Amino acid sequence: MKVNWKNWMFILALSLLVTGCLTQVKQDQQAKTKAKTQSKPAKQSAIQKLGDNKMDVVLFLKQAEHQLENVYYAAADNAKGKSVIEDGLVFRELPKRFDSKDKITGYFGRFWSRPLAEAMYDNMTTKLVREKVYVAIPRVDYPTLISVRNTTVQKNNGELSVTVEDVTDSSFASDRTLRYRLVRDQKTKRFEIKSRMGAYGNEQFQ
Repeated sequence: MKVNWKNWMFILALSLLVTGCLTQVKQDQQAKTKAKTQSKPAKQSAIQKLGDNKMDVVLFLKQAEHQLENVYYAAADNAKGKSVIEDGLVFRELPKRFDSKDKITGYFGRFWSRPLAEAMYDNMTTKLVREKVYVAIPRVDYPTLISVRNTTVQKNNGELSVTVEDVTDSSFASDRTLRYRLVRDQKTKRFEIKSRMGAYGNEQFQ
């Protein structure tokens, strides 16, 4: 049987053309789907919607009160970090994500206002070694108990006033009430802690 090469080449070219068109259509559909997904407004997080649910507020404050501990833990857990001893204190090297003041205050700033974030950093015992932050882990901690059972939330003009009673065990402190004022940041539109009032653990924020 004699093969008609002209017909065969025509069929091959037609097949490649159809395949190319189908591929282009698929790519166009994927691009449109991606564009639609990106154009959708981002859903508000629990941080932005504080006040609608007391548990959201409780979870927010729990996280906020553990920010300092998280930085200290990062230093303790930094297996490759170096240590420096000065005046009887052991300063531990922080990992890269916390190796500067800006990084640490930026981390605190996810929950605390800028002045409070900077006060928290200033009350840490730190040392710069080759432009990297080392920290001495404190010997005193301030365990907190924040739950829906001991927390009340009031919403006024978009701000939140939060009171936490019996925030710790009576053996740790006699004054065990903390009051927080939460406001929205003008740029991010997320809530942040504007003030923290109460004797317990106040040394970390002055």
